[in-house]
Amino acid sequence: MNKYFQNLIEILDKELEACAKLKELFEAKKETLKKAKPDDLGVLDNQILALNNKIMKLDNSRKELAIEKFGEDANMSRFIELAGEEAPEYVNALTERKVKICNNFNELALLNNQNVELLKHGIIMTNKMLETIINAFAPQGSNYNGAGKTDTHDYDMWTINKEI
Repeated sequence: MNKYFQNLIEILDKELEACAKLKELFEAKKETLKKAKPDDLGVLDNQILALNNKIMKLDNSRKELAIEKFGEDANMSRFIELAGEEAPEYVNALTERKVKICNNFNELALLNNQNVELLKHGIIMTNKMLETIINAFAPQGSNYNGAGKTDTHDYDMWTINKEI
């Protein structure tokens, strides 16, 4: 058993587990955005940031393993090639994890984009509501005459018609 590839698989498994939790948090955020609960959003965002930091640390551990073998960071394909040369029994395990990681990141990107669009829509709706409120309470002084009546062209026509 090759200790190097065992360590790599452990790191990748932890990363997959963290990505699955992140996906759950993104889905919860999506539902929270739909229900417009801003207090819950802050809690979710803090959990997402903490999990993201964990994923970054795991990725740094993977990079350290790559630097140990290659002298630089390497992608999963390069790890799989190395396993084919040094420990063929790990090729399938690494290939499966590569596929899962790629799928997870595609799903996470989609969920994140959906959440961004929901946030944009929420901002637009909030701005429209604020505009309506501001317009409702804005002074309309320029539309009134000294008697407190609305000065309109129709009103002037009505007055002229009454005097005739």
